[in-house]
Amino acid sequence: MPRKYKRSFAREGMENFVYTKEGNLKPLKIATFFAAGFILLTLPVIAYGIDLGGARLISVTPVDGGCVSGPTGTALSVWSWDIQPEYTYTLLIDNVTECANGGTDALLNVRVNSSIPGYEYIDLVATFVSTGVYQFDFTLPENAWCTLPILYCTTPGDWSSGLFVRRQDGYPKQSHLRASTWEEGCTNPVEILGPECIEIGTEESSWGTIKMIYR
Repeated sequence: MPRKYKRSFAREGMENFVYTKEGNLKPLKIATFFAAGFILLTLPVIAYGIDLGGARLISVTPVDGGCVSGPTGTALSVWSWDIQPEYTYTLLIDNVTECANGGTDALLNVRVNSSIPGYEYIDLVATFVSTGVYQFDFTLPENAWCTLPILYCTTPGDWSSGLFVRRQDGYPKQSHLRASTWEEGCTNPVEILGPECIEIGTEESSWGTIKMIYR
């Protein structure tokens, strides 16, 4: 059974530098992450069988000045959108047909997972834009790292529910968010890595290691 998860996305002993909203560099240190309305749980460290859905991640748009770049990846890999810790982004998905009355309901349950053992997740609610099209806001926690898969048609509190969102072009691979550090002017994003996470979506060779986890 999942239990409440009270540690941050980062782990002890890790430190990176990030630009704050004020434009200053500061170390990305350990801090326990709490946020009202977010559900953070720990999941078993296993390759759980969740299907890839037909919905696509169409865009990731900064709400409050955060950096964004993407999607990037190879022709046959997961694609990732680099985003910046502590900032909020509007995610737009389309082709939702498997739930929400064929994509016509006013609201759609979605979830953002982390990609590291411990598997914290955040339940959110997307709002209707047009048939099959929904959008929702997501704030990347200060101490996030690795990539974060996105799921829809979820049941709040049930980590095994839902379908993975696929790439923007519809190819049958997932689309992820990726916590990254940035140089001034939102240039040169670099993924924030930890001891348990590996780079996704840039090297074809990585798939030999992660093929049992990501579809």
